Amino acid sequence: MNITLVISHYFFWHYSAALVRFTAIYKDIIFFVADFFSLPILLKSFFAPWRRLAEPYPEDKLDFSEMMSVFIVNSLVRLVGVVMRSIMILVGLIALVLTVVLYPVLVLLWLALPLVIVVLLAVGLKLLFF
Repeated sequence: MNITLVISHYFFWHYSAALVRFTAIYKDIIFFVADFFSLPILLKSFFAPWRRLAEPYPEDKLDFSEMMSVFIVNSLVRLVGVVMRSIMILVGLIALVLTVVLYPVLVLLWLALPLVIVVLLAVGLKLLFF
């Protein structure tokens, strides 16, 4: 097979089909990061008790101190849930922003890779023969 034909087909693939496929895969990666950190679920259950830890209210409504004790415990568990979910949402959003910001860098790197290969090959040949 002719080497120029292989090289021309490679460059055509590299700058057309592979770039389109790279973009499609990158969209999947963005959805994966959002799903990995469960951002929609964390936002829906933002004020839910942490790990479903909640005390049941007493059956007899006359014991006001017991009711207040359960209310305080349940409020604290919800506060812990809000804090923990806020931390996870923040970490997830940072990861999502980094994933989105990294896309142009990776595209530029992908576009420059054939040139990098040629330059490294030329430098290697120069070091080998001169």
